[in-house]
Parts: sequence; C-alpha cells; structure tokens
Amino acid sequence: MKMFKIFTFKQLAVISFALCIIMISGATLNTFSPYIPVNAQASVTVPIIMYHQISEKASNCGDYTITVKLLREDFQYMKENDIHPVSFKELSEYVKEGKPLPENPIVITFDDGERSFITKVLPLLEEYSYPANVNVVGSLTELYTQNGDTDDRYAYLNAEDIKILSSEPLVEIGCHTYNLHSLGTRRGMSKLKSETQEEYVAMVRNDIKLFQENFYEITGKKAVYFAYPYGLRNDTVLDILKNENFTVTLTCRESTNTLTVGGDLYELGRFNRPYGKSSHIFFESIFS
Repeated sequence: MKMFKIFTFKQLAVISFALCIIMISGATLNTFSPYIPVNAQASVTVPIIMYHQISEKASNCGDYTITVKLLREDFQYMKENDIHPVSFKELSEYVKEGKPLPENPIVITFDDGERSFITKVLPLLEEYSYPANVNVVGSLTELYTQNGDTDDRYAYLNAEDIKILSSEPLVEIGCHTYNLHSLGTRRGMSKLKSETQEEYVAMVRNDIKLFQENFYEITGKKAVYFAYPYGLRNDTVLDILKNENFTVTLTCRESTNTLTVGGDLYELGRFNRPYGKSSHIFFESIFS
C-alpha cells in the first residue's frame, strides 16, 4: 500500500503557481482593507478631571471652587509626574483610528462656563500647553452678553468670550444645555412626572436646538461635546444626543474610563476637583 502520493514536476509547478496567486491576492486585499496599526494600544485607561470656578481667594473655595494657586499646582504636578493632558479630539482619533495616546493620558474639563475660564484658566493652559474642555450653559452666555457684566468672581462667559475661545487651539467648547442647569422643579435633564414621553423628548430637543443655534451664530460651528447638568442623565437623552451628532457625553460618575479602538466616547466618568486636597493626594487617588 502506498503511503505518499508522488507528484510529477508538472503537477508541482501548477501547485506552486496556485500558492503564489493566493499569497499575492491576500496581500492585495490587506492593502485596501481597514486595519488597526500594529502599535495601537488595545485599550487605554483615561481619567477625566472636572473643574468649575477658579478664585483668587481661599475663603471662596469649596467643593466646586478652587484657587488659581491650586490649579497651577495641579498643572505642575502633572508636568513633573509625566501625566499628559489630551483633548477629546485625540481621544476620538484613538477610538476611531487607533492613533496612539501618550502614557498616563488625562482630560481636563471645566463645567458651567464661568468667566474665570478665560481670565484665569486660559493663561495657565497656554503656559503649560495643556488642552482643556469648557462646557457652557447657553442661557447664561446670553444673559451675560446682554447685561455686559464681566466680573469673573461670578459672571459667565459672554458671546465675545465664546468667539475668542472657539479659535483657541487648546480649547474645546461643549454644551451644558441651553437652560436646564438648575435643581428647581426639573432637576437638570430629568423627566417630570407630569410630562408624557413625547413632551419630554420635545423639551430636550428644543433645548439642544436653542443651544446649537446660538452657538453656531457665535462660532460658525456646532457643539459635539455634551456635559449632563449635575450628571443627571437617562437613555432617552443619550439617544437624542447621538441623533444630534454629539460624539462625547460627560457624566459626574467618579470613575476612570477604559477606551478601546473601535469603541466610543459616550457616558464618560469624571473626578470632581474640590478644594482642600493637595495635588499629590488628589492625583494619587485617581491613578492608584
């Protein structure tokens, strides 16, 4: 009984030719197929910091207000400990294209659109070359545009401020709703018991529409980053935001974010930065 098949020289030549064709076809297909770069991280952990008001006086500080001095100390701590602030644009390039991020990435955000962002924060961002996101409340921008009050102890960014910031390469501006930043009858973007689902959806869409119209009038752009007021959110709002082409949604859940290539940037957690903790203690708690 024969154990092995004997091929003629002609048969071997045909087989070799066929194998070459298969290998060439595979290489051609790989050339034109989408791929993830071999050096791309499979996943990356990214914490996000949430700042609010920045004050000169420690007596004004608390859970949502810190001093300029402490903000500088935070920035210096990041610099000395190889913590690298990145933008949402860079995060988007990572999840969409696999473009590598630096080691120990972190995102800096500021909520509410306090005017101290342009007077006190922006100079520090430029000094350290750090990108940051600021999320503004449309109705407050409109109010302080109309009343002309620019006292950065309590005033909010006006239209001219927004226009200036929109051309700053280190700044990304997001939506903090047009007029849902309150804890009155309606708590943030929560649904009222008296509303039907249809009425609720219409309310949310109208608020976002008002914000985008005013934002476009000032900047010529549409916002694509969204921060939930007080972190109050639900799946209905998220679906609306996705349909309105927002690419990033920010919660107040205090947790780091594990991002993957091919994933998304929705419902990201953030760490509120209070006064009363040293930079060392605050950042060590995040990166531990």
